[in-house]
Amino acid sequence: PQKYIKDMFYLQYSAYTGKEISLADSSKTSVSDVNVLIDLVIDFMFEWNVPFKEGYKQLPREERYFIYQCCRHRRCLVCGDSADIHHLDTVGMGVDRRKVDHTQKHVMPLCRTHHENYHQLGAEKFAELYHVPINGIKLDAETLKKLGVKGNYESQ
Repeated sequence: PQKYIKDMFYLQYSAYTGKEISLADSSKTSVSDVNVLIDLVIDFMFEWNVPFKEGYKQLPREERYFIYQCCRHRRCLVCGDSADIHHLDTVGMGVDRRKVDHTQKHVMPLCRTHHENYHQLGAEKFAELYHVPINGIKLDAETLKKLGVKGNYESQ
C-alpha cells in the first residue's frame, strides 16, 4: 500500500506539472517546481489525512499556504487536532460577529487547548514557543463562508 500511494503521488505531480519529481543536483528542477511540489505535498497530506507529527512545528517555506489549508480543513496549526478559527485581531466584546467583515481580520486555526494557551501566553510568546507566525493570515469572503464564519460580506 505504501508504494501504491507513493506511485499515485508521483503520478499526480507528473500530471499536474508535466514533469518528473527530481531534486538531484543534476536535475533541471526550478525553485518554482519545488514550491509546486511542496504545495502538492501539503494538499496530499490534508486530503489523505496523513499525520503531520512534528510538521506543525517546522512550517514549510510557504507558511501562508499551509495556514490556509489548516484553516480550510480546520486543523490546529500547532498540533493538528480539530480547530476553530481564532481571530488575532479582536472582534470586541458585545459586538455582533454576524455584522463584522471578517476579511479584514487576521486569523489562525487553533484547537481549544492552544487557543487558551494563546491567551495565557500572549501573541509574541505563543509564536516564539510554537514557531508559528505572529500575524496569521486573512481569509477571503468565499473561504470564510465555506468555513461557516458568519459575517457581513455584502461588499465582497
